[in-house]
Amino acid sequence: MKVAFDAAPFLDAPTGVGRYAGELARALELRGVELCRYAISLRAPRTEGIRRWRLPARAVQSAWMRFGKPVPTSLLADADLVHATNFVLPLADIPGVVTIHDLSFFRDDVFPGGERLRDTVPWSLDRAAAVIVPTAAIGDELLARYGFPAERTFVTHEGISPLFFGATPLSEHALGRMGIAGRFVLAVGTIEPRKNLPLLLEAWTAARPELGDWTLVLAGPRGWGPALPETEGVIPLGYVADETLPGLMAAADLFCYPSHYEGFGLPPLEAMAAGTACIAGRYPAAEEVLGDGALLVDPFDADELAEQLVSLAADESLRRALAIGGRARATGFTWDKTAAATVTAYEEALATT
Repeated sequence: MKVAFDAAPFLDAPTGVGRYAGELARALELRGVELCRYAISLRAPRTEGIRRWRLPARAVQSAWMRFGKPVPTSLLADADLVHATNFVLPLADIPGVVTIHDLSFFRDDVFPGGERLRDTVPWSLDRAAAVIVPTAAIGDELLARYGFPAERTFVTHEGISPLFFGATPLSEHALGRMGIAGRFVLAVGTIEPRKNLPLLLEAWTAARPELGDWTLVLAGPRGWGPALPETEGVIPLGYVADETLPGLMAAADLFCYPSHYEGFGLPPLEAMAAGTACIAGRYPAAEEVLGDGALLVDPFDADELAEQLVSLAADESLRRALAIGGRARATGFTWDKTAAATVTAYEEALATT
């Protein structure tokens, strides 16, 4: 099987979609799938092994929808099928599989430019032989909004890199260079509204008198939306590289992910794999992915979040029990399983076209 695989997500700034595409590509190749990586991207740096049109992706997609051309024949080569890893299926004369990560583009706080997916996603679905979603929760949303057939929708839970399991906590010296000393709560994610960090800061401010010398550490690249206010007891690290993140998660005493909405929600699962107790928002996919391996709270209730932060900070045995359960839960998610489920989607797409 030869698959034209959209590699554009891991050419740009690091995102969850980029992590998904990169890890999945490696796992598929380990399973013997031949990938022909392609990208349509104007600004990303040149990368070996990727066939590329150096054009604005949005302009190309608009041309596809309006004029039915240009067909990227040179990118897709002699592939058996094409896998669009990031919402939009290209024009092609071969079967297409598209990954729909979530339906966040219908939210009021849609990311900049996200509204265009309201047009390109249904256009892609109309031509897709199969659709991949990260959770059954997103599959249900897809069926409810678009009526896309459940039998052509494939749930491929995301995986966790082995680097997170048994990760060695960063040393006090390494933490000190980041400005971190003593016990701390860690939050990881791109700074954007649906990650709900303003509510976390509100809860942190309310809880801080009872938290003593605890620190809240925010790690993640600047995304979009209002800047976060400076808050006492909070250390903003910005983007943390992949080689440092597992050790930072393992060093944290508590991980907090109060998101409103996720298609999957990989950071809390990675923290659970690293052996850190996790508290997360009760977004639609949370129970499916995190289950009882994390403490789930109402992401719109700052008082509840503050109460649970205080409770977990004060009870080391509860944090330890949650950490043990979380790691056990995390062991069920591997990129090899993601790849196996993806291959099933490929096979069904080829069989039905």
